[in-house]
Amino acid sequence: MAVLLYAGNTQVLNFVGLQVSGLTSRDRTCMQAKDKNALAEFLKPRIGKGKERELPSNAEMIGTLKIVYEVALTKPLGIVLTDGPRGPGFGVGVEEVLNSGSAAELFKEVLKGEDSMWIQEGDELEAVNGEPVDGFQDKAVEMIQKSGDEVKLQLSRPRKGFIKVVFPDGKHITSPRAAVLQRLAEKVGYNSGCTCKDGRDEKCWYKDVATGEVYVLPLNVPGLVPSVWRKSGEDGARPGEADYECWIPLRLEYAPEEFRKAIEEEAAQQAARGA
Repeated sequence: MAVLLYAGNTQVLNFVGLQVSGLTSRDRTCMQAKDKNALAEFLKPRIGKGKERELPSNAEMIGTLKIVYEVALTKPLGIVLTDGPRGPGFGVGVEEVLNSGSAAELFKEVLKGEDSMWIQEGDELEAVNGEPVDGFQDKAVEMIQKSGDEVKLQLSRPRKGFIKVVFPDGKHITSPRAAVLQRLAEKVGYNSGCTCKDGRDEKCWYKDVATGEVYVLPLNVPGLVPSVWRKSGEDGARPGEADYECWIPLRLEYAPEEFRKAIEEEAAQQAARGA
């Protein structure tokens, strides 16, 4: 079982849902405004069998709940291991990935486009150089220490695991799926300049570098794809339908043009209703 070392508050999602459903019609229109062509392009890989984006080449889905992957790293690895909540023999979790070390370098390569899983907080170490660690931190550490300069690690991550969120200045955080993006920005020290709780400020608007999907910092969470969630209506999305894939970093870039586009569309709709 994966060791959840940075557990989030599951009630945050309910709070976000209430916040969105409580917006005025003006605010809701602003939130839902989206370039139709860009949205169509984003949804293409999520329709039918291609709903989820593919796993990296070094990863495999085991059943429906767990992803297993293998990486080869050189020492120093730059990771902190810990026994699971139930103690030795019940899982070895990744408690922290340090800023220096080959694990951090691997993530940098992933951001540059390398087809690979990366190690993040909350992952579970299952084997070292092909030999199971049997859930014991001490055994895992000893095996790594006895290895040569290169170490092969087999790890796992829950299918609905934590999301790696990367802000425009390069600061990043391993986040619970239901954490509000604005709070994550504050926690990691990224100053967006967004102070408006309803998102009606261009400083609050960002988009996913990979898909063009728009995220409003005080309203959205990393675990849900905003457009799919909103499109699902009052009853919400079906299970798994709007989930963001934990094997792809959520890279955000500042997108004030999306805010202006939404405001222009909102004004056009108001003018049409008043005609």
